[in-house]
Amino acid sequence: MDAEELPVEDPAALARAIDRVARGEVVHLVRDGRPVADLVPAGADSRAAQAQQAARAITQRMADQFGAPTLAHYRRVYESCGQPWPGDEEIRRRFPVADAS
Repeated sequence: MDAEELPVEDPAALARAIDRVARGEVVHLVRDGRPVADLVPAGADSRAAQAQQAARAITQRMADQFGAPTLAHYRRVYESCGQPWPGDEEIRRRFPVADAS
């Protein structure tokens, strides 16, 4: 689940998001950690986009109800699956993350 944080005052962020959509990616725009819109490539399968939107809504609802995992939790999952760590910022773009402070 990729997400592009889109500050309204940052037109460069919007340009990056549009470039990603032009390459065929679905970009999920968030503001203050909350989803606000999806940019979907023209001609994209709307069922796939709807499924992604439903998955994000469920994930966010669970995070709101029970709290989001921390980066440490996500690291342990990646390690247990033998997957390389994509980096903190990539995880924050894809998933809700609790502040560990």
